[in-house]
Amino acid sequence: MPFDGALSRDPEHDHRALGAVRRALASVPFYAKQNLAGLVADDAPLDSALARLPLLTRDRIRPTLPKMWFPEGRDAKAELASGAVSVVEAGSADSRVRVLFDARWWRAQEQRALAIHPRAASALSGELGTFRDAVLWVPERGTGSCGSGDPGYEERLEGTRLHLNSRQDPTFWTEAVMTRMLDELSTHETTALLADPFYLDVLARHAAVLGRRLDVRGFVATTRARATRAHREALARVYRGTHIDVLGAREVGTLFVESDDGLMHHAPFSTHVELLRAKVETPGAEDVALVVVTTLERDVQPLVRYVLGDLVQVAPGNGRFTSVAPIASVEGSIDDAIVRPDGAIVTPGAIDRAVGPEVRAYQVVQSDPTTVELEVVGGSPSRVSEAIAPLLSGMTITARSSTAIGAEPNGKYRTSRRKLPLSLSAAFDACEGV
Repeated sequence: MPFDGALSRDPEHDHRALGAVRRALASVPFYAKQNLAGLVADDAPLDSALARLPLLTRDRIRPTLPKMWFPEGRDAKAELASGAVSVVEAGSADSRVRVLFDARWWRAQEQRALAIHPRAASALSGELGTFRDAVLWVPERGTGSCGSGDPGYEERLEGTRLHLNSRQDPTFWTEAVMTRMLDELSTHETTALLADPFYLDVLARHAAVLGRRLDVRGFVATTRARATRAHREALARVYRGTHIDVLGAREVGTLFVESDDGLMHHAPFSTHVELLRAKVETPGAEDVALVVVTTLERDVQPLVRYVLGDLVQVAPGNGRFTSVAPIASVEGSIDDAIVRPDGAIVTPGAIDRAVGPEVRAYQVVQSDPTTVELEVVGGSPSRVSEAIAPLLSGMTITARSSTAIGAEPNGKYRTSRRKLPLSLSAAFDACEGV
């Protein structure tokens, strides 16, 4: 689906968001049984209307049935059976939840949001030739082993989108398979590469060994995880084009996209985002906020004040396309943040900036309030320990070398993990009772 126009500011954003909230509360059984519709007046300011509604966490969604999320008059059984709507898993390994997913909606909103960056907008509009993208992340189309069982090009083709990999764990990619991926970027005449940065890092390092570059004509977008400094340096060695950061999630769509000013701007039309500021110290990061999302275009399972769980650094200034402020960086998941004994929150982004680009991979794990374990791949454990120690005041760091950092069961990689609970109400504004 080609993009046929440039994005502009949505002057009706707040009004449309309020209308979407009122429709969801009135027509979706999950909300209707809570009698929330009366809390939102027709002419209420958006911020004050949302503040009267409860936050929606994954814990509240997890025990619900699909039919509770279809608006009145929709046949949940028929739509699920036909495949028009499917059930997918979302969230981190520690907080997985099953949500309803409309693939057609996803592709439309994804391409529209990417047009926030001028280079992506030109590619999507056909200025660089027919828009043909490739994706590199947890495989969604075709399965197979790396080798003779690897599905062929045609089997991994979905319209003009190519699914580069069919094996979830890059640890098992062979040199032949990675070389095939590099070749297919050229064969496919790839305009855009959308990739999980952990997966892309493996391919980029293989390309560097071969002395090759990524043949992507328009842009590379990293999404589905936070790119580390090491990932960025590895990519820069084999790709000199436009690199765009994207924040999104399967349950809500694309939220923020980096533009040519270096900031990530909120994508219009699909969501409204609240940025709930941290009430505690956040060493190594400034103006940290928790991302809370209200969807505007999801007819099935509209989410009102959904706690996505991602942390960001809020940038000064006004949003380019909506009333939502831009962000300076994605800081990672709240599930991956380290909590110091004094209550301070150390984000994955803060840890990564302290570690620097010299270390290929690492993971910080917190199992109790006062200690963390550090694994380092391709670097000095003592140096990394010294680098992050100022952030982890009052904590003991046990560091060791490792040959690799394993993927989670869902195929995701994490640079840090916390095994302790965190009270959102104690750590962030407007999270009372959560």
